[in-house]
Amino acid sequence: MTDQLETMMSPDAHKFATTEHGAYIGGTEVAPNGSMISTVDPATGRTITQITESDAGTVDRAVQSASKAFEGEWGSMLPGRREELLHRFADLIEENAAELAQYDALEGGKPISHVESVDLPLAVEQFRYYAGWPTKIQGSIVPVSAPGAHVYTRKMPMGVVAAITPWNFPLCQAAIKLAPALAAGNTVVLKPSELTSLSSLRLARLATEAGLPEGTVNVVTGSGRVAGNELVSHPLVRKISFTGSEAVGRHLGAEAGRALKHISLELGGKNPHIILADADIAKAAAYAATTAYFYSGQVCFSGSRLMVERSIVDEVVAAVKEHANGLVLGHGLNRSSTMGPLSSGNHREKVEKYLQAVSDSGGSVAFGGSRAEGASGGYFLEPTAVVGPSDSHPVVTDEIFGPVLVIQPFDSTEELVSRANAGHHGLTAGLWTNDVRKAHTLAHQLQAGTVWVNTYADYNAAAPFGGVKSSGLGKDCGPDGLEKFMESQTVWMSLT
Repeated sequence: MTDQLETMMSPDAHKFATTEHGAYIGGTEVAPNGSMISTVDPATGRTITQITESDAGTVDRAVQSASKAFEGEWGSMLPGRREELLHRFADLIEENAAELAQYDALEGGKPISHVESVDLPLAVEQFRYYAGWPTKIQGSIVPVSAPGAHVYTRKMPMGVVAAITPWNFPLCQAAIKLAPALAAGNTVVLKPSELTSLSSLRLARLATEAGLPEGTVNVVTGSGRVAGNELVSHPLVRKISFTGSEAVGRHLGAEAGRALKHISLELGGKNPHIILADADIAKAAAYAATTAYFYSGQVCFSGSRLMVERSIVDEVVAAVKEHANGLVLGHGLNRSSTMGPLSSGNHREKVEKYLQAVSDSGGSVAFGGSRAEGASGGYFLEPTAVVGPSDSHPVVTDEIFGPVLVIQPFDSTEELVSRANAGHHGLTAGLWTNDVRKAHTLAHQLQAGTVWVNTYADYNAAAPFGGVKSSGLGKDCGPDGLEKFMESQTVWMSLT
């Protein structure tokens, strides 16, 4: 496979991807030491390289480096200079986009054409947007009802931020956390998933090349069980920003509560994607298929529950199946691929267990559901649709994180709202209708942090994104995304 990778990757990217890596601390990579973790190409099941399992000493060194930068050059830097460096950082991401895309396509199994057209532009957009903020952060004058008092507020960075990112959007999620944290004046220790660390390690080098002071951006590699726990429990970490599973989010929330650390969580979703009979059915069905199978369904905002008005169910299912049949399963670095593998063999087995249990509640697999070993020998699963399971079945209630679309007919909007809101998730929802009154009414009734109407999965650095209920705490993007990395201070001055 090494020879095959050499033909699929640029020489520089191949060399970086197949080199063993340690943590990146204080502007330099620490030589690999101690325990190592193999990173695997999910499209072949073969080892790519090994990364360090950062132990307590390594994590402490990274946090101390970040703390020193916060107390020193980065923390005292004027806003205009910080803005300039963030723009330079964005420039370097753009200049190295082709290389960065190869790492996420290789480790994540994502089609490289999608990474280049979605992930990279979103990452650059984050830095461009937040680069404009350092010179606009300001407090306010407070008109208190007290004689002889001048009261004002000021916004302050928190200090060292622990940023923990998932394996499905490694580069993009790193940017979503780094850009606002840095714009607010914090320093960061980034802990990427052990499955997809390469783009984060390369990104940290670009931060140094852009001129950010040593220690401003650090990366500790390794598992959540070791490196992650050491990072979030470090006494100098003031803020935890996590994107990932609900189970880990609950654990981190409890840990943050005990230590009284600030925390924001972007967790999972089981997102209703709703099509009313008066909608543009062809367009809605195309979006439904695309969003269900995009990145093999390994997306928190995947429209994995397709709720369709009963009179048009057959038409929608046929259109979704036609789209699924046109997908080309293959290696992420192969430009002909339009759908990649699942992240690991264990994850594929987990998804398959959901499908095996569908018949328990009267449901059935409408199409797909089988392994596709012929694609290239990795962890592939066919795009799949399930019909007929009860609303309480795990295939309906759980975030499966695979290419599994659950199709649910409904008869009335009242029934629809009740069923759509029944779960404990509340990340996103999609709605297709040409009736503007229904659109606004239903959008307001759906319990979701984001509702897309006559579109799906639109995303912009200026628009807040995040869930309600069990789907998270706090918002990414926009002013909300910046605010969560700052604290307010109130100053009282007596004029008497």
